[in-house]
This record gives sequence, structure tokens and C-alpha cells, in this order.
Amino acid sequence: MRTLTELVEEWLDVHHGKTRASYHNTIRKFLTFTSVEAIAEIQIRHVREWLDFLQEADTTKVKHLNILKAFFSYVTSLEKPPISRSPIPKQFKLPKPKDTLVERILTPSDVDAMIAATTDKRNRLILKTLYLTGIRVSELCGLRWKDAIASRGGGGQINFYGKGGRTRRVHVPQSLWVELMSLRSEALKDAPVFASATGRPLAPSHIDRVVKRAAAAAELENAMNVSAHWFRHSHATHALDEGVPVHLVQATLGHTSLDTTSKYLHVSPDRSSGEVLVKRWSEPF
Repeated sequence: MRTLTELVEEWLDVHHGKTRASYHNTIRKFLTFTSVEAIAEIQIRHVREWLDFLQEADTTKVKHLNILKAFFSYVTSLEKPPISRSPIPKQFKLPKPKDTLVERILTPSDVDAMIAATTDKRNRLILKTLYLTGIRVSELCGLRWKDAIASRGGGGQINFYGKGGRTRRVHVPQSLWVELMSLRSEALKDAPVFASATGRPLAPSHIDRVVKRAAAAAELENAMNVSAHWFRHSHATHALDEGVPVHLVQATLGHTSLDTTSKYLHVSPDRSSGEVLVKRWSEPF
């Protein structure tokens, strides 16, 4: 009979990279809290008590619960499972987390103010690239000059390496392309596009600091909460507001599902369909 530790290790070996790290973090926290030694001892009350104990966002708790469900599903699918069913009933769910996406979207004037308030050439270009391409922070940090490909008619395209090892090629606006090329100077093709003083790729934490400093310099009310990912949300919302076809926004952002992109059709905080309808009235009632 395999021990609980062995079952966890077998399950983790199926996963890799960030997924494995995330799963390991969840299962480690849960088992440390419960102190159980055998999987048969785990009950739904242990799960409830742990989730209640966590001082984390509701969305994070939902993620933890789904990871635990995945682990028990794996165990019960084994040829000779040590338990016949998961201790977490299928009907057990946490309350749906509050949708806070609308709170994480910058207005066009916010974006302009942040860029205008950033005087460093590299950092200013980081903000422009985040906004105009909708690139993920991890993708930005991984960019090399060899990923930038000049187009025959001027301008260029960049290969982004995103989630799940998927690659997408995104057209870069002419003005942004010119600025990127001026930043390159004599850099080799394998050099990072956005590098530190030592020539190494910038870390995601460094990019977030650049964004937070820009938000503070622009005197945004929620400057301390602004992160680099807000530019991705803002790109999607502003593009759709300007009438860009949803499938083009999907391709640019690298969403595998159109549903993911479509949610940005409904989150613009200062627009509503009523504004369109009210224009039919020349005077208010």
C-alpha cells in the first residue's frame, strides 16, 4: 500500500514547471495544516477547516479547492486505489468569487499619464509594449531580439512564447517597432530585448516595479495596486471599445477560448448601452 507521501509524489510527477510548483504548494499547505498520515483519514471537514483558515483571496481558495479535487480524482483513478471515492463531494463548492476585473482596467487617460510620467527610455518602452501588444509579463521577460522579425513593407512582428508552450506572432505598430529598434543598438540576436544593467533579462518583479513607479508618478488613486497585467486587461478592453473584432483581439492576446476574450466586452466601467439609446432623445423627459 502506497503512503500518502508516495501518492502525492506520483501525482506531482505527472505535472511540470509552474503547474507542478502550484500543485505542490497547495498540497503541502493542506497536509501541513491537517497533519494526517494516511489518505483514508482525510475527510471533508479537513478541507473545510483549511479553507476557512486561509487568509487568502476567494479566487485563490477556489484554485486550492480545484487542485485538491484533482489530486483525489487522480488517486481514485488508480488501478488499486487506496480510497474508493474522493473525500470532497462533487456538490461541494465555494461561493463564486466577486468579479473584480473591472477594478483592474486602466482608462486610456491613465495609460497615457503613466507613459508620459516615465522618463527612462527603456522603462517607457516597456509600458508601451505592454499596452500595445497585450503581452504577458512572463512573455515580455523572455523576449529575445531574434523574436523580432522585420516586415518587407516596414515595421515588424514579434514571436511571443506563451502559456502551454504555444507560440503566436503579433504585428507591432510601426511607431513601436521604430522605438524597439532604436533600443536594440548593437545587441546580439540572443540578447534579451529588455535587459538589466548586467545584460540579464528583467524579472517579472522588476517589470511590476516599473509599472508601480509609473502609476505613482502619474498620481493614480490606486497606484500601489496597479500591476503589469493591468495593461493586458486594458489592451483588450480598449481595443474592443474601439471596434476591433473580438477574434483579432483573441489572436493578439493568445487566448485559447473566445469566451475569455469576450468577457472584456462587458467590463468597461464608464460605458453602457444606455448611452447609445439615450442619444435618440433630443431632450430629457
